Amino acid sequence: MSQVMEARPEVSELINEYLQFQELERGLSSNSLAAYRRDIAAFFKDFNLKESLAIGSREINEFLKRQNDASRKPASIARKISVLRGFYKFLQERDAVKSNPFEGTRAPKLTRYHPDYLSVDEITRILEQPDTQKPKGIRDGAILEMLYGSGIRISELINLKISSIYDEVGFIKITGKGNKERLVPYGQYARKAVEKYLTEVREPLRKRIESEILFLSNRLTSFSRVGIWKIVRFYAAKAGIAKRVTPHTFRHSFATHMIDGGADLRTVQELLGHSSITTTQIYTQVDREYLLSVHRDFHPRERAGGGRRK
Repeated sequence: MSQVMEARPEVSELINEYLQFQELERGLSSNSLAAYRRDIAAFFKDFNLKESLAIGSREINEFLKRQNDASRKPASIARKISVLRGFYKFLQERDAVKSNPFEGTRAPKLTRYHPDYLSVDEITRILEQPDTQKPKGIRDGAILEMLYGSGIRISELINLKISSIYDEVGFIKITGKGNKERLVPYGQYARKAVEKYLTEVREPLRKRIESEILFLSNRLTSFSRVGIWKIVRFYAAKAGIAKRVTPHTFRHSFATHMIDGGADLRTVQELLGHSSITTTQIYTQVDREYLLSVHRDFHPRERAGGGRRK
């Protein structure tokens, strides 16, 4: 924040106005807005842009050189370019600059990645580890079942409320990125685990605390991200799984197993809360052969045989 304020007041006001625009128009989360602010602030500090916002190809080339010299990952550089391009487009529309210097700047080519996921057997072994005869084990078991049963993000899990559970229909209401809400089924195993947790652990605590947060830590407060990570890692190690396992591994395993079981991409996209199906394709390791088979099976001309290869 202090870095941004080094610029003249008018510049600071433009930055704040831009971030407000991003929040209102695109529904960006507070974390995303903070990242935008850091990227813009760092750029202004590096090039000492206190008096003028105008920059040219020299500054752009120097910016890219510094990113490469700092061994920034391609995805990080691409994000910074995207943020600065958007910011300068915003400035151009408000006649604060004559042109957008980032308009023709190419982002580094990104290599699509396929995050690690666990097999059904490995997931099952982890889910079997909590001691469901004890309150802590009941809670931890419900957390693990919810992660795998719904494909929920760790931030979404942390913020789940008791009122978010619609047990009678088997759905949970999730508030995802950009405060967008979606209803997602969470499966019979997670339903039973959450019901046991609510009945035996969570409900008795309502007399002592006013919080509506579903999963409470040992301190009877909301979990931190690190707290959920520790639970996942503990039971993965207890299950004898040597590979790195995180809450995100459960989300990716959920998506991969859904696809392997025959779920279509659009359904998985909706369950995961992805705004773009491109993200879902990368995330679930769907290969081209699968996409071709879906096209052959469901496109009317393909089913009729007109587009089928001999």
